[in-house]
Amino acid sequence: MIFSFIIPLLYFILANGLFVSIFKKAFGKCLPVTMMITAFTYFFSQVIFHTFKIGLAINIIYAILFLVILAIKYKKKDLTDFKNNFFSKGFYAFLVIFIVVYIFDFNRTFTMWDEFSHWGVMVKEMIRLDNFYSIKASTIMTHKDYPPIMQLFEMFYTTISGGYNEAYLERAMHLFSISLFIPAICEQNEKFNKFKLSVKSLCMMIGVFLVFCLFDCHGVINTIYTDYVMAIVVAYLLFTILVEKDLLSKFSVFSLTIGLSFLLLLKQMGLPLYCMIVFMLLLSFCIKNRQKLFLRKSLLLLVIIIIPLLFWKGWGMYVDELNTVQQFKLSDIKITKLRGIINKTSGEYYQQVAASNYIKAVKSTGIMTSTVSLSYFQCVVLSLTLLYLVWIYGKKILSKKLTGLLGITLSLGSFGYAFVMLLLYVFSFGPREGPALASFNRYMPTYILICLSIVIMLFVFVNNNKDKNAKLVKYYILVVAGLLLVQNPNKLPNLMPRIIKPYKNLAYVETITNKTLDNSNIFVLSQNGSINPFEIKYYINPRVTNRDYSNWNLKEVSNIQHYFEENVQDYMLTFDYLYVMNLDDSIDYSFLFENSDEILEKNQVYRIINNNGKVKLKIVK
Repeated sequence: MIFSFIIPLLYFILANGLFVSIFKKAFGKCLPVTMMITAFTYFFSQVIFHTFKIGLAINIIYAILFLVILAIKYKKKDLTDFKNNFFSKGFYAFLVIFIVVYIFDFNRTFTMWDEFSHWGVMVKEMIRLDNFYSIKASTIMTHKDYPPIMQLFEMFYTTISGGYNEAYLERAMHLFSISLFIPAICEQNEKFNKFKLSVKSLCMMIGVFLVFCLFDCHGVINTIYTDYVMAIVVAYLLFTILVEKDLLSKFSVFSLTIGLSFLLLLKQMGLPLYCMIVFMLLLSFCIKNRQKLFLRKSLLLLVIIIIPLLFWKGWGMYVDELNTVQQFKLSDIKITKLRGIINKTSGEYYQQVAASNYIKAVKSTGIMTSTVSLSYFQCVVLSLTLLYLVWIYGKKILSKKLTGLLGITLSLGSFGYAFVMLLLYVFSFGPREGPALASFNRYMPTYILICLSIVIMLFVFVNNNKDKNAKLVKYYILVVAGLLLVQNPNKLPNLMPRIIKPYKNLAYVETITNKTLDNSNIFVLSQNGSINPFEIKYYINPRVTNRDYSNWNLKEVSNIQHYFEENVQDYMLTFDYLYVMNLDDSIDYSFLFENSDEILEKNQVYRIINNNGKVKLKIVK
């Protein structure tokens, strides 16, 4: 326990100290960049050396180099500026955030299907294979084409915490997300009250979580889903563009380039959001730099824009080369057919239904968990209104032109995001998930959280830069109190830490792993019982389980043997073992044994034997 607390905390303080020394920026400003760099170090390590071990060594070197630089600075008595930058408000805010997140996720475990089917397995498989999870040897059942950057950060965090643990992945996700707010919390170098800063940091964390809970219809705030992280990364980049005076300084170029690259390797939906950020970047540069655009500046802008696209294209080429099945392929989207599909004059019937359902939902379906729930576009209007109020509050601090440009960017982006989601539901989600608008209440709030995250960042930034009378903790307490009033009480348990480990019956894991080989195929039988095949597969990884839902149960028919031979037998023969999770005593399974006196037993493993094309079972003792 102490190891999983001390080592990650020490690592991020030391590694971030290196970049504080290099860029001569405050601790909090460098922290998001440091965290992203640790993931990219792993990425390059795999691409260049075909192992993550080199990346781990390089990340550790970052921390060691800082100690060397610190020793040199101490010897030369050149510590004044460095101390101001290192022990900034962001340093103490990070300490508070790290401690709270550590407690909050102390014994947290996975709860959602996608965590078991791919998000968690991705990290498990990269650790096991020392390679990306997209390769053929990986046992992931779905989404091998997904970009890997957040999983690489989680993998690194679990490694320095002592090994794979679900709580460590959750902790890595929350620590990364909240740390992106630190540059906006406060990064001035004047004297400050550490107690007030701690209270303010804690209030900000609670406020951010409450805002995200307001839109957490899908229940993913305490998961390792990447949707909400993507929203915060976008807000962080927009905030950086808005408040940085020189967008082409070394630090700005580096932070924007790595931030945009991180976004494009975070999730496929990062591409349209990348376009929105580039739009904001180019126009902001024109506003901030009215003088003639020199060649050097043009090249720096191109660096910020092009390098992230190279990462995006490179990953696409990699999964294409592996012939990986891809859910979201640009070639599948036929924009020219969209009008006919909406008018129901062309396209597949399911596409017409998907388009109709989506257009209705985006205009009228509530995407909030509060008592009064607003639709997607109503939430956009609310967000822009709040942005306007923040600008009124901070007129002397925020540029009118730049804040107006941000409002225009978010407005155009809301229509662009909605249009892209329409294309995905019509062309990419397929005949089952498309018309059902799968995960609509998770995908659509993501854009609203971009808007609200940037509003929160600007509100805190303005409050920190106003006169001393405005710098009061009461502002943050009032905001948190207001959010509590409009919050659905059923969502408040999301704010509860997991000090006591929730009960989860995993007795089957020990039974299966002790009685089967790692590379086995396990057929799971759960007669008239609940089953999550992805959860079972996750816990007994790298073993593979049956995914055919119809074969979890043997139907209760008059001739069970005939039904089995017609519908299940050939499929079961492709597996090595049968594991019995749940049984119905009224069904006679004796035909599966050589000796008719034998019976199936719950929580037992049986070897599947091919006896002249018929399944026969032998218990594994």
